[in-house]
Amino acid sequence: MILSSRAAAALALAAVCVAVTSCSSAAGATASKASYTADDVKAAYYTAKDAGEGARDYWYDRDFHSHNNYVPPSAIQTCPYVQRSDAAKAPSNVVQPVGGQPVGQFAVEPARATDTRIPNVTQNALVFASTAIADNAMNEVGSGLAGCPGSYEVEGGPPVILGAYSVTSRPLEVFGWKGYVQQLAHTYPPGQDDVYFEDFAIVVLHRANLILYLDLTQKKIVGDRADSADKAKGAMEKVLRRLG
Repeated sequence: MILSSRAAAALALAAVCVAVTSCSSAAGATASKASYTADDVKAAYYTAKDAGEGARDYWYDRDFHSHNNYVPPSAIQTCPYVQRSDAAKAPSNVVQPVGGQPVGQFAVEPARATDTRIPNVTQNALVFASTAIADNAMNEVGSGLAGCPGSYEVEGGPPVILGAYSVTSRPLEVFGWKGYVQQLAHTYPPGQDDVYFEDFAIVVLHRANLILYLDLTQKKIVGDRADSADKAKGAMEKVLRRLG
């Protein structure tokens, strides 16, 4: 999944869709609230009950820092692991908008580490003082995404992140919320894991004074269809229905 000129054009469209209301959507513009609070988001988060039997959920420890790919609570991930990659002039792996109050990172994952049926889902949201400030912040996110390379290799670091990454991105609108979905395929170095590849997607949507973020990661057998973007969109739809 290499970022072509058409994909780059899609990124530009994503930035436009953030600012205007004329982009079409099959889902329809059903959202109605003028603004949102952190409590609204916490009550709407995707949970283990949504994921089904065998899932568990928890709040991230704010003091915990991942050594693999740290994403600050006030940041939104745009180019996973690119800071560790061989990409020339690699951009930052995150965008950290000014003025956003993080709701907190909430995770849903399999109760058993060996269970590959249930994806790992991480969520966060940034609440802003006004729609105008949130609009500017989403434009920053769009710019960060546009600078993400379409493919890169990670050759150093923990074994779990080594290998090749291919990236595609496209505009997304759901129930009147606008933003993008970014899908990545991570294949491991030869001999490390020849059975599975990592399929993950990042959905970032914006409306009014709020930016929502959802990261869904799953293991897929090599040769199977990568469907993380569809699953991430489905999980986000559950959140948006509750948010209103």
